[in-house]
Amino acid sequence: IDPQGQANRFIKQSKAKAQLKTIKASDATKKVQQTLEMGIRVGQPVLLENVLDTLDPFLEPVLANQTYKDASGSLVIKLGETVIPFHQDFNFQLTTVIPNPHYAPEVSVKVTLLNFAITQSGLEDQLLVQTVETERPDLAEKKNQLVLQNAEDQRKLTELQDEILYLLSNSEGNILDDTNLIETLAVSKTTSETIMAAVAEAQIAEMEIDETRAKYVPVAVRGAILFFCISDLSLVDAMYQYSLTWFKALFLMATNTAEKSDDLDQRILNIINQSTYATYTNVCRSIFEIHKLMFSFTLCIKILMGTHEIDLGQWRFLLAGGQLASGRAKPDAAWLSDSAWVEIINLNALPKFDGIDVHVATNLGAWRKLYDSPTPQEDELPDPWNRGLNQFEKLLVLRALRPDKCIPAVQMFVEAKLGRRFIEPPPFDLNAAFQDSTVQMPLIFVLSTGSDPVKGLLAYADSAGMGAKLDYISLGQGQGPKAEKLIKAGKEQGRWVLLMNCHLFISWLTTLEKEVEDIDPQKTDSSFRLWLTSMPSPKFPVSVLQNGVKMTNEPPKGLRANMIATIQAMPSERFDASNKPEVWRKVMFGLLLFNAVILERKKFGPLGWNIQYQFTDGDTDATLRQAELLVNDYEEVPYKVIAALTSDVNYGGRVTDTWDRRTMSDVLTSFANPRVLEPGYAFSPSGIYKSVDAADADGFMEYLTSLPVNAGPEVFGLHDNADITCAQNDTASMFRTILSLQPRASSGGGKSREAVLTETAMDILDKVPPPFNLEAVADQFPTSYEESMNTVVQQECIRYNKMLLVLLGSLRDVIKALKGEVVMTAELEAMGSSLFNNEVPQMWSKEAYPSLKPLGTWVPDLLSRLSFIQAWIDSGKPPAFWISGFFFP
Repeated sequence: IDPQGQANRFIKQSKAKAQLKTIKASDATKKVQQTLEMGIRVGQPVLLENVLDTLDPFLEPVLANQTYKDASGSLVIKLGETVIPFHQDFNFQLTTVIPNPHYAPEVSVKVTLLNFAITQSGLEDQLLVQTVETERPDLAEKKNQLVLQNAEDQRKLTELQDEILYLLSNSEGNILDDTNLIETLAVSKTTSETIMAAVAEAQIAEMEIDETRAKYVPVAVRGAILFFCISDLSLVDAMYQYSLTWFKALFLMATNTAEKSDDLDQRILNIINQSTYATYTNVCRSIFEIHKLMFSFTLCIKILMGTHEIDLGQWRFLLAGGQLASGRAKPDAAWLSDSAWVEIINLNALPKFDGIDVHVATNLGAWRKLYDSPTPQEDELPDPWNRGLNQFEKLLVLRALRPDKCIPAVQMFVEAKLGRRFIEPPPFDLNAAFQDSTVQMPLIFVLSTGSDPVKGLLAYADSAGMGAKLDYISLGQGQGPKAEKLIKAGKEQGRWVLLMNCHLFISWLTTLEKEVEDIDPQKTDSSFRLWLTSMPSPKFPVSVLQNGVKMTNEPPKGLRANMIATIQAMPSERFDASNKPEVWRKVMFGLLLFNAVILERKKFGPLGWNIQYQFTDGDTDATLRQAELLVNDYEEVPYKVIAALTSDVNYGGRVTDTWDRRTMSDVLTSFANPRVLEPGYAFSPSGIYKSVDAADADGFMEYLTSLPVNAGPEVFGLHDNADITCAQNDTASMFRTILSLQPRASSGGGKSREAVLTETAMDILDKVPPPFNLEAVADQFPTSYEESMNTVVQQECIRYNKMLLVLLGSLRDVIKALKGEVVMTAELEAMGSSLFNNEVPQMWSKEAYPSLKPLGTWVPDLLSRLSFIQAWIDSGKPPAFWISGFFFP
């Protein structure tokens, strides 16, 4: 298991003298068979690289070691239809770049599985060597010389000792008369003393070198933290793949570009800061907008964990929320929801928050003020909690009371710990990505719905002088041979080749992988580049992703970020394109702001648009070109025409819902009307978003950078409470994604994962009652025309029983599996992960009523529903019915 390629390098070096033969899983079947046959015949080791989680059946005889003796007594093996002699020196290794492959049991018992994935300490050692070689090559060279000298001295001592032992064992007569032995002993003594003195001096020098090297350890530690932070991202999206080789090159570049300083401590700090930001910018270029803040926060937390500033129990509560809890009764306060009170009870179980439930219950007024605040992330907590908690711990309180404000609170936390630049992803820069590429590194556009990077690539090719040397093809059935011809011609003639929509031709991707692997820089024109576009696909070759330059090109998340990216990408001549430049710039700015507003309205769900429309850059370009023509051709700007073309044609062509068309026209009136030419015209009631008197991009940027990171609902024409639901969804999505990246070894607070699972399962098992007695219910509430509710209670009992049987049975099974009494199946493993992450297991939700509650509030809700039905059975038909307590109300 070799996700970083270390096993490949080790095997090739260690087996080089044995004339190792290397083949790839993507090679032609005939080549693999011939190489394997030759290796078996002559006893050469064979390495098969980049295998997938399923192996070719052709390998079965080799893996199962199906050898036998033929009539002549020779050891042979049948490979396919051929019987070949089996050489005893034959050795077979297979490597896979898949970090966590799932091989079938019948494969696992035939091979020896070795995990060559790099460890934290191992990577720290490698990065320390790399950093010292870069910063202090003299020390690195001296260290290497000392190692070689020590080895040579030890060899000489060993030879002398062996010679003395040989002479002693072969000496005849009186040992004192053996002059050769006496002379050898004398020389040995002198040589030994000289070597020992040299070894002592070397040890002193080595200690001094190690002392200097140790000062660079913080750089190596930070580098290891950064790599393991990005290596986990493949669990979020299959396209987020990064190789160790790529990271080492990035780390080396950051070391070389970091600000120089004669003060070693300052220099080390500069390298740490530069490498951290370089990693952030490069990774942000290749991940979707929805995951960028998640990555910043994870990066920040991992760094703080490295300095032991984060309590694991608190971190787990922030991500997963409270587990099942029974404690102090909820105070009589309508504003305090049941779910919030459950979170507070669980928060109280953390050592630093002991007594917070009592404080909330006895100081409802102070906490109500925080709860009702429009910006609770900026307000102080009621004392003594404001003084006693740090910024991270205050996040936990916010998560319990106001989860909708966790996203801005996380942004403030990251800004405070790492700086503002870590919450403002850099704008898309195609030239920077191209500069990072080589002929062997394809450039991969990871597509999202509505994004089209081809237009930008064509424009960049023209600016780079490659417009006439760009060949492109959209992949699909039958297009493989054409694509291969384009790649071959591109390598020979130095052309750019663009293969679009790779995800539509999954069966050809193994051929693509081989094409990329076979690119030889010595035989390929240096101008050649391979460009790929693909939607996220788990079938996309991992090796191509790891060694390629990945890019996403979608509108930045947030009104401010969207506008900044748009203005930065706009050519300077566009600001003076009209014969009325001042009028044109204000009209253009209003239309660009309108574009950003309608894109961001999508985050509000049905409050924003009834249907989620995929507006593109083409809509914006068409709108600006038409507006520019109208501004040029008319003395007075025809705003009604601009509005009609924009809302009904350019954007409206995609809008199918009548109310959405009406909404778009209404929103546009604020951004395209004669008043936009007035100084300081406000696009929103607050006046934060206004018309700007700017002459160029710098003037607009100065204004845009002063805007808040998170735009309020008012600029979108919505009520202040409109973003509560979408903000809660964003918070839940981010924490759920980060939770999926967490190691499963421990839950923090000293309890193992197995202990937490057992405790949770036993707790639920003790609380949930047994299934209802259906026969007794049918006798007590017989089906009757006069009483229709008897049928309802029978049906409710049947539905709840079906769910309870699954729930109780799976809980018993998972407890037995944790004890080792039964096999831990994939279903039970998934269920255990859900229980551990405070989620309702999928096998329960499939049989249960619709619910979005986390496990901590789902179980009490289930118990309330069952109690309602049981009270009905015990006491007869109730005078009032809990409608939402029915299975399907």
